[in-house]
Amino acid sequence: MKANFNFFTMLFLGALFFASCEEDNFSKEEEGKVDTSVETMQKVSSYFGSIESLSINNGTNCTNNILMFPSWDVYWQTVDQLDDMIDSYCDAFDATVPSGISDDQYDALADAAGFDEDDKLVQFESDLEFCSLRANIVALEEIWLDQQGDGLWDPTTDPDNHFIDDETERALLSVNAEVLIGDKSNFVYYKFLDDNGNYIEVHNNDQQAMAQVGSGNVPSGNPNVVVVEEQRIDPPSGCKYKVKEVGYHYDDANGKRLKQISKIRREFGNVYGTSVISKSRIKAKTKGYRKKNGKWKNRRTWITAGIDGAIVESDGIGYNACQSIVDPIKKIKEKRRRRVKAKMTIEPFDGTLPDLQYLSVKDNKLYSLHKQGQILIINKDFYDMPID
Repeated sequence: MKANFNFFTMLFLGALFFASCEEDNFSKEEEGKVDTSVETMQKVSSYFGSIESLSINNGTNCTNNILMFPSWDVYWQTVDQLDDMIDSYCDAFDATVPSGISDDQYDALADAAGFDEDDKLVQFESDLEFCSLRANIVALEEIWLDQQGDGLWDPTTDPDNHFIDDETERALLSVNAEVLIGDKSNFVYYKFLDDNGNYIEVHNNDQQAMAQVGSGNVPSGNPNVVVVEEQRIDPPSGCKYKVKEVGYHYDDANGKRLKQISKIRREFGNVYGTSVISKSRIKAKTKGYRKKNGKWKNRRTWITAGIDGAIVESDGIGYNACQSIVDPIKKIKEKRRRRVKAKMTIEPFDGTLPDLQYLSVKDNKLYSLHKQGQILIINKDFYDMPID
């Protein structure tokens, strides 16, 4: 059986000091003069000077409802940089916390110090006065969780199960999963339809088309509107390159639950020409839930997310285009958090198969690890997951 189920006030002052003194290591660039080729430009990021928030007619009830990035490279770099800042911020707080304390004691220290693991994302959004997909889902998820009992949860009703499953990336996208790439004189509007590589482009600053697409209508016969479909690969039998699975796992006897999110995808914006040469992203994400006062909440608890092998925390193996072996793959993150993610980016491979390069998996070689404490432990073979 491939899934491995083994079911289931000195430092306090230091925490307060940390919260009051921690400073962001951001670089600020001059805003400069702005034109109005989209609509009135609202804000330039104080943290990443090349990112701007703007307003378009996309059916949302907020002023700054979309971000503009100069390139896809900057978009993905921003995701990685924000992730690094989140980790640094959280690790610095953890350094002030005594070992061996309970989850409730940790929560008390965090609340007293004003510590919030989403602080960097909130700052990023607030600085741009941007209403993001992330903030929208957080509000909806709180309502949904408040309604959940001890039975099986329906993943189709969970607002957190949006196809954009990464909180950091959600902070960069509009409520409609939109983004602008380019500059105000020459940009392309993108609306993601899923995370498989299907999306819609709007060119030439066609405001009417952007409004239609943002509202869920695709105008026909408009040369400014391009519907892009996934570039499919037909790997040989016994090999997969694109999988995803979301599952809930239960330890109600101890008042704990977790959600497993496992995914392998080619990175959007890195497909060159007609060849399939693309970075690949492997992700394992764990969300921890605890019951308090009779209600399930996404609360801080010891959770683990990892990319490993068949034996927990051993090296996993990936393949280049189902053939040559990629260097051993392993990444494990264990923290007291509401969520933890382990992710790896595999660069295009050089020197072999120049027209067909992508990460792939085979049976019993690469696994997705999810733990809550030492009782609820899940290790699932990526190869056994569905191709969605």
